Amino acid sequence: MPRLPRILLVEEGSTNHCTWRSHGHALVLESEGAQHVFLALLRKYKEKFGIEIHSYCLMGTHPHVMCRATKGQQAFSAFWKVVNWGFARWYNRRTQGRGQVVMERLRSPRIQDGRHQLEVMRYGDLNPVRAGLVRSPSHWRCSSFRHYAYGEPDDLITDAPEYLALGRNRPKRRSAYLHLFARPLVESLSSRRPDLVHGPFIGDREWVAVRLEACGLSPPS
Repeated sequence: MPRLPRILLVEEGSTNHCTWRSHGHALVLESEGAQHVFLALLRKYKEKFGIEIHSYCLMGTHPHVMCRATKGQQAFSAFWKVVNWGFARWYNRRTQGRGQVVMERLRSPRIQDGRHQLEVMRYGDLNPVRAGLVRSPSHWRCSSFRHYAYGEPDDLITDAPEYLALGRNRPKRRSAYLHLFARPLVESLSSRRPDLVHGPFIGDREWVAVRLEACGLSPPS
């Protein structure tokens, strides 16, 4: 499926799953220092550009960030431009390198409201488990899992609406979120899900078909 212009994926109030791959699959986000810098850049610019960070998980070669664009597509694109440029500048200075750090254009599929937000959050949380780096998402420090599952403070995070709908109070929500990892949500997330990364829209089949038709594309067979 062709890459769609960002304006068709992001609008005021949309929620998107954002990710990119490093140039040459280098482990640019592997060190604690790199993780700290990347998260600090998200934190520094999110209010200026109207971005709410709902969840994240940083892997060595790529980040996963679910966020809401409260100011629309132009502010969203400007946010990621300054974050990725700032990180590339820091990384090249640190490694005495030059050139690309981010290999590809940012992927930002739009997420339908509802359970699909939780599906994307859980997929991100399980990335280190799928990669064989840890046995439990709770053992991976550079993600929002511990905030949602155990109430660990994280000032980067604006709690996702679907998480808040899981229970009437914090203990109930944390318990319900943990329960998502003990049973299937949509289908097993023990394997990679290209539809949550490469497709332009994440949601019910009917919702995706309507969005694709609005973009002049045929729904998947």
